[in-house]
Amino acid sequence: MGRRRTFHFTRRVNRRAAVAGFALILLLIGWGAAGAGSALVVRADLRQPDAIISLASHEWERLPLAARLTFENPNALLLLTLPQPVTRFNCHDCAHRVERLRRLGVAEGRIRVIPLAGPGTHGEAIAALAFARQSGIRRLLVATSPYHTRRSLAVFRKVFAGTGIEVGTEPALDSSPARPARWWLAGYDRAYVAYEWAAIGYYTWKYGVGPAELKVTGPGT
Repeated sequence: MGRRRTFHFTRRVNRRAAVAGFALILLLIGWGAAGAGSALVVRADLRQPDAIISLASHEWERLPLAARLTFENPNALLLLTLPQPVTRFNCHDCAHRVERLRRLGVAEGRIRVIPLAGPGTHGEAIAALAFARQSGIRRLLVATSPYHTRRSLAVFRKVFAGTGIEVGTEPALDSSPARPARWWLAGYDRAYVAYEWAAIGYYTWKYGVGPAELKVTGPGT
């Protein structure tokens, strides 16, 4: 009788421990998932850049940031990347970017358009490095969407490694609908966060963008 009671008691304890352990695992997963949006948004400060580069696509949120940074750095050029070929997915308003910037008050003479020889953010970094070397740029500030900042900074760091050219990044928080702390509440955020984490995995495999590049040593956002 005593053994049976002990057996049932042990089973209850084990069951409760298993339930508690499972609940803890879910809590940890939930905590990690809750921070999945904020973890993508980084700011790597760079004072007095020689050039600001606005990465292609998402023009409605990236160009206002690029314009503001151009006003704050009156000696900096403003670079725009141009995918080859242009589609509505990789640069949905390429034809009107310069006009948009002019309406925002940016002098057209400060704008340079850089054609890409390769796809994606990696292609943009390669083209930016070639332009920087040709133009004597030593400090480059990347302006892009909030959720894109960690990957873009990592890719630019990887491509620019050993060149002596400093790279920083600025998230378009004021002009973006992104809400990193509550990313699961809106379709825009859910889609972008899922896409970026998948892209980070792909870039780690394809381009060797690993922990060293993904780690942000400057103040984050």
